[in-house]
Amino acid sequence: MLKGLEKGSYALLSTRLNLAAIIPMSNSLALKNLPTPVRSLLRPMLFAAIGLHALLLFTPIPSEEKPKKTDDKENPVKITQLPTAKPAAKARPKLAKPALPKINRPKPVVAVPKSPSTPRAKGAGGATDDTKNPFVDFPHYPGSVPNYQGLENLRVASGASLVSVVAHFRKALPAQKFTLTDEPEPNTFKVSKGGISYFLSVIEDGSQTFYLLGPDKLDKAKLAAIKEGKVVGIPPELGGIAKALDTTYAISQDNSATSLDVSQSSSFFEPDKDNPSNEVYVDGISETRIIDGQPPAQVYQALQATVLKGFESVTEAGTYGGGPLYELKKGKFTGGLSLVPGKTGGTVAVIWTKKP
Repeated sequence: MLKGLEKGSYALLSTRLNLAAIIPMSNSLALKNLPTPVRSLLRPMLFAAIGLHALLLFTPIPSEEKPKKTDDKENPVKITQLPTAKPAAKARPKLAKPALPKINRPKPVVAVPKSPSTPRAKGAGGATDDTKNPFVDFPHYPGSVPNYQGLENLRVASGASLVSVVAHFRKALPAQKFTLTDEPEPNTFKVSKGGISYFLSVIEDGSQTFYLLGPDKLDKAKLAAIKEGKVVGIPPELGGIAKALDTTYAISQDNSATSLDVSQSSSFFEPDKDNPSNEVYVDGISETRIIDGQPPAQVYQALQATVLKGFESVTEAGTYGGGPLYELKKGKFTGGLSLVPGKTGGTVAVIWTKKP
């Protein structure tokens, strides 16, 4: 705008100068000297020039700067897609396994019990507990000597009369919550506790009184044969098999087998004649053990490196009850060891006092 005013002022000044040059005020006489037609043309031309310059003066002159063209189109917006973060996966809660109730299996009547007066020692591989064996607190006659002639649980009470020994048991057994029942044979009883039953036979021979606690009864004829050495005693190595299993695999007598644990149950169990609803071992079985998660071959290798070394010979004698049978010999004694695959896995060990 200012530039336009400056140009207009300059044009007006230029016009005045031109007019002054054409018609100087001091030279008015010269105009008079002009011819009349010329003077009649100059005056209209003067006014036309003034009008033209006035028109140019007030006409707006556009600026030299070109206005910026407005972009009708919207400026494009660059859209950047942000990476979508994957939601963190929720950790699944671990479900606690419900504790299954332990099934108490019925305990069979064992054929040849371990000495109830001697609790099993605790092994390094795990503590074994005989406190659940109801015969662990059997009240033996004071001063009696166990394992006469190598027979387990055959005791001799030297200097004690038959009457005093019998009187001791009639008083001490009920006090320890044992059930004492008289058998038809003289001085022979059936002792029961915790679902387990044994026979107790008391025999007087000279100045000594003998008594046997076990699955079989003792009479004078059998006692005479024992004293003559006709009855072979059971070596301690046989009882050591169960102890070795308890120590190696951290088990105890509570891991004894029942007919539910083997496929051929009739090879090892039979109904109790006095109580058919119960079952007992077949004749000749001393003890049984269930070893979970261990095949028979591996159990045999573990025993072969320890307790089986105490026998003079250990030979495989075929199969019995669905598993290998090993014949164990020491002196005049011949026993056996069955290692049968368990019905649900593992191994069932069966210890025999005689070859089945």
